[in-house]
Amino acid sequence: NGNFSRLRAIIERGEEVSPIQTSFPAEGLLRQDNFVSLLYYLGLLSFAGEREGRPLLKIPNRTVRQLMYGYLRAAYDEVGVFRPSTYELADRLNKMAYRGQWEGFFDYLAEEIAQQASVRDYLQGEKMLQGFLLAWLNLSPYFRVFSEAEQGGGFVDLYLAPFYFRYPDMRHAYLIELKYLSRSDDTPAKRAQLIADARAQLHRYAGDRRIAAELGEATLHPILLLYSGWELVHREAVASEEHKPAR
Repeated sequence: NGNFSRLRAIIERGEEVSPIQTSFPAEGLLRQDNFVSLLYYLGLLSFAGEREGRPLLKIPNRTVRQLMYGYLRAAYDEVGVFRPSTYELADRLNKMAYRGQWEGFFDYLAEEIAQQASVRDYLQGEKMLQGFLLAWLNLSPYFRVFSEAEQGGGFVDLYLAPFYFRYPDMRHAYLIELKYLSRSDDTPAKRAQLIADARAQLHRYAGDRRIAAELGEATLHPILLLYSGWELVHREAVASEEHKPAR
């Protein structure tokens, strides 16, 4: 009914500008024009002022954001669209966080997408893929995840910084630049151009002060993911200077 896409967009931005309905009947809870108000009354969005004369609502904290990603994962499961092993994904996230082994997580997701045809219709476009990846990257709270949308543009697609408050011994962080080609536009030349663009962007973003502010003792891994439609067709760790803080 459109609420799934709207929830994904709210999580991606961290905020929503919308009027708040003062009341609505129980049977109207899931109507699109009441959905944001429902999130507000449930405490999943909080009032943060006004923008252009309308209420500005924001996700109040990390805990609520994690909860909302859980709703996205549950929605995929409930409609039978995507049902991976959460144990396998959580184990691979642990290896990303503590061993710097990132390939297994993305390879497993790619394998499951290939086997579960129903999810493919949901993964058309870079933003849809990014929201999908965010839902599963937030399965375990090892990382503080920052997106380009949250940072107001001019930023890497996804930055996974260690959640030191809970995991003080983590030593790996990730910059992820996501590139997308539709199946009809996919050519070797276009792939090569997007890969070159992503490498240049990752080199540039690695020196961003916003990255350094959250990096701490961790080694930074710049990662490039290229999708053709729903299919992961190229992945690499982009070679760069080793990004570790000076001791």
